[in-house]
Amino acid sequence: MTSAPDEPRPVTIAVIDDDASVRVSLKRLCEALGFRTRTYASGAEFLASLDGRPPDLDCLLLDSHMPEMTGSELHHHLLASGVDIPTIVFTADDSPDAGAHYAPTGIVACLQKPLGSESLVAAVERAIKLRL
Repeated sequence: MTSAPDEPRPVTIAVIDDDASVRVSLKRLCEALGFRTRTYASGAEFLASLDGRPPDLDCLLLDSHMPEMTGSELHHHLLASGVDIPTIVFTADDSPDAGAHYAPTGIVACLQKPLGSESLVAAVERAIKLRL
């Protein structure tokens, strides 16, 4: 079954987190909110999935603290490669200025774990507006 030409295509989000339980729960949350979701266990796995092609994604949802390549490092690597996907970072760091260093890097939002559906939807909506 194909969708009508005037129907908007579903938003596609990539979730990148080294913790399998977080990936599964974020995938479920995103899909419950109507988003298509792909998951990756690391920045390296995500980069390998691109295989030199431009990504067909509307938004990245990145864990800020991952081994080998942090969310910020992945974001910088993508930008240096000419890949600009609106990016949301999430963190367990609950300090008041946890997201302050992300603002100048072009990150759409820095969310606190556990992610709530309202804050996630608001951040994804901001990210999608940047894609238009």
